[in-house]
Amino acid sequence: MGSQGTVVGAFREARGFDSSPLYRHLLAVVADEPALVELAARTRPGQQPTFALFGAVHYLLLAGTTDPLAEYYPSVVGDRARPVDEHTGRAFARFCAAYADQIAAILATRLVQTNHVQRCLVTRLGLALLRGATRAPVCVIEVGCSAGLNLRADRYAFTVGGTTFGAADSGVHIRADVPDAHLLPDLARLPVIADVVGVDLDPPDLTDADDRAWLRALVWPENAHQAALLEAAMRVVADDPPRVLRGDIVDLGADVAASLPPGLPRLVVHTATRIHVPVEQRPGFDAAIAAFAADGPMLHLALEDDQRVAPSGRPGIGLTATDATGSRTIAVADGHLAWLEPLPELGARAAPGGHDRRRAAFPG
Repeated sequence: MGSQGTVVGAFREARGFDSSPLYRHLLAVVADEPALVELAARTRPGQQPTFALFGAVHYLLLAGTTDPLAEYYPSVVGDRARPVDEHTGRAFARFCAAYADQIAAILATRLVQTNHVQRCLVTRLGLALLRGATRAPVCVIEVGCSAGLNLRADRYAFTVGGTTFGAADSGVHIRADVPDAHLLPDLARLPVIADVVGVDLDPPDLTDADDRAWLRALVWPENAHQAALLEAAMRVVADDPPRVLRGDIVDLGADVAASLPPGLPRLVVHTATRIHVPVEQRPGFDAAIAAFAADGPMLHLALEDDQRVAPSGRPGIGLTATDATGSRTIAVADGHLAWLEPLPELGARAAPGGHDRRRAAFPG
């Protein structure tokens, strides 16, 4: 991970933990305790130590490790969970000391691969934008796809801005708060999908109970709805997994691009992936993404660490869209896509007659 000072900064400056009072409290606990900082520093290079350490502890508790710390985890004890109090930090520190070897082993071998299935709304939005710009079949590529759950955006049901669409009989139903939903394209109309492929450094195997348990552990203890969505999506995708390639996009990008039907538009998506790429490797990551435009027109959607304030005043993350006409922020969203606020730029892209430049970029 790097120096312990870097780890302390990661915990002190962490954002986006609003839905987990437990983790918000523990951020300061870790930052103030040298032994916990040293343990978190064993996280693999490029990975966020906050998510990794909390995930490793959660994994052990969900696996049945008996300890008083479990009393603070709704995911373990349900409604009987204790609220954060003056004893929480000490309980966490004692647990980490008692199970330091197991935690260190997890940090050394696992990647942060949170599959918040709501994020597939980004893919659905990209598909709808392409449907408005071209009638050609579309190729979908997700970088940092983990088990590929979000590559099945066409298999799930959605309720967005009060409108329900998608696969009505799906066991996965995504709900997102979207004010000004009239700015969105028609999310119910999708293009023909010619190919779907994901790339991940270490894709989990949904037939492996331990891999499924790790993905579950990366969902925060209070987020029962997200955990239920994850379980349902894992069942859907296990029955019909998309093509997922193991490796670094920097190494595989050219081969993946060459495997796609030439000339067809491609939608390239990544959400909370680039933030886990070591800083010195990010130029190569960006170049690999850009290279997908060499053999066909590309729409690139990224939801990463671009801190923004939504029109309503809510702090969130910018959703960036890049194509041949340039790059722009089209929405601000919660990091887990519980809500998304479209910006006027997205409305201009989605409006009938508003695609002149984009239609030139996406012929057919």
